[in-house]
Amino acid sequence: MFGMAQLYVSQSMLADFKKEFELEDYTVCELGGNLVLPEYRGNGITTNLQRLELELAKNLNFDYIISMAHPDNISSCKTLEKVGLNFVKETRLSNGFLRKLYMLKLK
Repeated sequence: MFGMAQLYVSQSMLADFKKEFELEDYTVCELGGNLVLPEYRGNGITTNLQRLELELAKNLNFDYIISMAHPDNISSCKTLEKVGLNFVKETRLSNGFLRKLYMLKLK
């Protein structure tokens, strides 16, 4: 195994993020937990995993997909934009962490 990806789908778990994105009235999933071993990075693996997650989210009929990344994590921010998510804003979440927020309307 060289990498993994997680698509978070629990609406109750995403309640705070839905509020932050002003999407309380929609079904939302989150691209999250994408990890690739250092020796395999730079080969497009994360991009491919996120594209698979996007297809899964569409097939599961979600309204929106969201994600977030630390502003200094340039590669994560670029990958999110590469797969089609749009930068929304930079904010401090309720847990105090600074994050860039990204979103894509799926339907």
